[in-house]
Amino acid sequence: MNIRVLVADDQPLIRAGIAALLHAEPDIEVVAATDGGPDAVKGAATHLPDVVLLDLPADDDGIGVETIGRLVGDGARYCPQRPVRVLGMTAGYHPQLAWRALAAGAAGFLLKSKPPELLLGAVRAIAEAGAWLDLIVLRDMLVELACRPAGGPNPSRLVARLTGREREVLVLLAYGLGNSEIAARLFLSDATVRTHIGRILMKLQCRDRTRAVIVAYRSGLVRIDGGDGP
Repeated sequence: MNIRVLVADDQPLIRAGIAALLHAEPDIEVVAATDGGPDAVKGAATHLPDVVLLDLPADDDGIGVETIGRLVGDGARYCPQRPVRVLGMTAGYHPQLAWRALAAGAAGFLLKSKPPELLLGAVRAIAEAGAWLDLIVLRDMLVELACRPAGGPNPSRLVARLTGREREVLVLLAYGLGNSEIAARLFLSDATVRTHIGRILMKLQCRDRTRAVIVAYRSGLVRIDGGDGP
């Protein structure tokens, strides 16, 4: 089944370029390309995409973040079995913008300066696994979390609960791989990967994959400066 994508960007040339990039992929279908704000919300209600790529200006006055909330909320009502997932994108990155986007319900956050291959990987990861974060964004989130007062379980102790295989799966999750990619890398079935991820979330006391990835970095299992991936 193709991944249905809506591209929402107020700049026509960028919007058309992203749509053309996605259209060239055999497993991705661009169902609409619109401006942001109300047009994105209306387009999502009409076309029911799996993923919405939403531009967030660096000087966002709240409209972009508000749009995320509306997309996620409306998507849960229109198609509860397959709610829409939003990938926020920005050309002028600020850490607080990423925090606000994720708090509003975004499934991921990407800098537009990254190579096209990363955008394609992010779309596939969000469609399959439900979450994806640019490593720069994750780094800044970890820095801010490290400055907060300590509280809750120790990340290293949580990770120590994992089996060797579960740690391998968590590392690959941290590098942005989806279920199928993890299965191929570790010679496992997709169902087995899903089982491992479920156990990882339970043992790490995390409600979603993004928080599990944060635990992986905070524990030292995965390092920000670890290169391009495993």
